[in-house]
Amino acid sequence: MIKEAIYHRIDSEYCYCTGEDSVTLRLRSAKNDLESCSVLFGNRVYPKEEIPLTEVVMQKTASGTLFDYYEASVHPGFERMFYFFKISDGTETLWYYQSEFHSTGKAHRNRYYQLPFILREECYNVPEWAHKAVMYQIFPDSFATGKGEHKGLAAAQTALKKGERQKEKEIATEHGISKTLHGGTFKGITENVQWLKGLGINCVYLNPVFAAVSYHKYDTNDYKHVDPCFGTDEEFRTLVEVLHDNGIRVILDGVFNHSGTGFFAWQDILKNQEKSTYRSWYYDITFPVKDWKSEYTCFAYVKSMPKLNLNDPDAASYFAEVGKYWICEYGVDGWRLDVANEVNKNFWRKFRNAVRSAKSDALLIAEVWEDAQNWQTYDLFDSAMNYRFTYACADFLAHRSIGAKEFGERFSDMLMRYPSPVSSVQMNLLDSHDVERFLYTCGGEVRRQKLAAAVQMTFPGMPSIFAGDERAMNGKTEAEYRLPFLWPKNIEQDKERDDMTNWYRMLIHLRHKKDALTSSSIAFHDVQNSSILAYTRGLDCDPVLVLINNDDAVQKGILPFPLSAAIKEALIIPDGFTVDQILTLQTHKPDGSVTLQGQLPVGSVTQQNQLPDCCVVLPPLSVCILQC
Repeated sequence: MIKEAIYHRIDSEYCYCTGEDSVTLRLRSAKNDLESCSVLFGNRVYPKEEIPLTEVVMQKTASGTLFDYYEASVHPGFERMFYFFKISDGTETLWYYQSEFHSTGKAHRNRYYQLPFILREECYNVPEWAHKAVMYQIFPDSFATGKGEHKGLAAAQTALKKGERQKEKEIATEHGISKTLHGGTFKGITENVQWLKGLGINCVYLNPVFAAVSYHKYDTNDYKHVDPCFGTDEEFRTLVEVLHDNGIRVILDGVFNHSGTGFFAWQDILKNQEKSTYRSWYYDITFPVKDWKSEYTCFAYVKSMPKLNLNDPDAASYFAEVGKYWICEYGVDGWRLDVANEVNKNFWRKFRNAVRSAKSDALLIAEVWEDAQNWQTYDLFDSAMNYRFTYACADFLAHRSIGAKEFGERFSDMLMRYPSPVSSVQMNLLDSHDVERFLYTCGGEVRRQKLAAAVQMTFPGMPSIFAGDERAMNGKTEAEYRLPFLWPKNIEQDKERDDMTNWYRMLIHLRHKKDALTSSSIAFHDVQNSSILAYTRGLDCDPVLVLINNDDAVQKGILPFPLSAAIKEALIIPDGFTVDQILTLQTHKPDGSVTLQGQLPVGSVTQQNQLPDCCVVLPPLSVCILQC
């Protein structure tokens, strides 16, 4: 037994509660090391010395790059619990508790892992609706100006072709100048809600809508009003109402790490300097403060975005109230929080409490580019922008720098970094307003983006589409990937773009239709071919099998189970897909290898009285989805 790899930790993704009588326990081991694993638990305040124990066999739920992960959900029936693990590699059996190995499981109850009290306040409470959400990210400036048109499209494309920087248009406001680049409005989004509904979208994430100077609006000057470039507060209210009437929830982009220089607190500092009531609302100001050449902490290197100090209780209270205000006043359904890991956790707890007091199922999504493990606890965020998913898809489907097995291992490790309620609502994105379009990552190969979209819509997590992906929009630079939306009526008939739209529409509606695709379970299959990604979703319901060939040539794979007789419904079948049952003959060569020989008709039985393996043949760059 490889003891160095065995790992468990209480109050973490290895031990968490989803209810007052529901505890999930995990144990990590070296890959392919353990033969069996179980957890034993009992009542830590049982009045007698001999304590009844319950043993539950743990299932291997994931296999990552280096480790296997075992999991069991237990329902103790009491509030105080102790537990320990029994593990075996086939030759050695050990008991594991207090992060130590023991030769017996007989010890005083105080020696075991302890849950002193299962607190309802520490149970994970991810909004139920998020598990079935398909999110659509809209950059308001770029989406629509009204009546399905985008008047800024021609000018943007002309500037791009000439290699010129487009000049922003300025609007005078009470906070000074506000800018727009492409002229998108709330009215434009409202008039195109049927586009979203037709795709199957049930959640919209809007990049910042509050009054600001720049066209991107990440330099907020007024947190209680929308930017006049987009429209009025009432037009925003209408937008939210229309989206809700069509079954679409609304997530706002909250920028609370920094403000714009037009924000009233910063303006007061400029006016009153050291005497300002708000001097403690910002980080590390060196007085006097006159202009951008003055010394103060800001977001990155951008002096127009001075960094807020949310350790200040008054500042923290103000911005927590902002989070609550937009829910109470306009009925929005949650927040995506900009650069969340640059803000202290105490503020986010305060913010969460304020928001959840207004709407108990409000969703909180953190922008964390790297590992978000420390930010997705029961008292912080429900979800995070999952750029690790983005990178894995790019490496496997676009660059082909990793094979199917490594892709599955990466994702398995990713899943096990979080409690399952959190993993199941990770914001799985292929691109966003901050990175190149995934189609660019694919070298412009539309078929590869289609493969990525299929993975996105059939994986655990909450898929997020950046507006335009479904129109095969491309682009490497900010000026390109934030171009105006390519509405069908505004461009020449383009079959390739229309095909992409129809592909997304089909996948999204399939996700809504099949419960297996919104379950939390996934099992990867090694098909002996690095180009074929194979996995099953919905292990507890009618399972859905997904097969993806990322190669430019026809590929064959061997599934370790029969398929032909098990197919209940062909959901997506590419031309050229075939299935054959094969006989695995244990013919050992001198070098120890095993050969695969022969074919069997469906329903045949091997000489070992086992069901035969299955050979699948997939055409180039294809997706096959079957309900079994």
